[in-house]
Amino acid sequence: MSQPVPNGTMPAAYSPVPLPGPSVFWPPKAPQIGHRVFYRLSATDVRAIARQRVAANTRAPHVRAGMVLPAVVVRASGTVSEPCNLHVLLDGPDTYWAEKVVCGDGDGTWAWPAQPAGA
Repeated sequence: MSQPVPNGTMPAAYSPVPLPGPSVFWPPKAPQIGHRVFYRLSATDVRAIARQRVAANTRAPHVRAGMVLPAVVVRASGTVSEPCNLHVLLDGPDTYWAEKVVCGDGDGTWAWPAQPAGA
C-alpha cells in the first residue's frame, strides 16, 4: 500500500476502491435465518411437491430432480456443516418446506449463489 506524502495526503495512485476478487465477506461462513440460497431438488422432493399440489388442487409448472430453485433459510444451526431448514420458492402459487438440508452440490442440497462478476 502507498505511503502518505509529507503533507498527509495520499498519492494519486492510491485508490480506496477495493481491487476485483473474492470478498472476505462472501459467502458467509454459516447460513443464518433470512439468508437466500439455492436449493437443488431431489427425486423425493419432486414426489412430495406433486403430492402437495394434488392435495391443494394447485396447477403449476412441473418440477424435476436437479432443478435449482431459490430458497430462504428459516432455521439454521450456526455452522455450514450442520443441516438447516429451507422455504423453497416454487414457480407457481405454492412453496416447499425442505427440512434438514446440508450444503453441497448434489440433489437435495443447498448452495450459496455465485458471487456476481465485479462485485
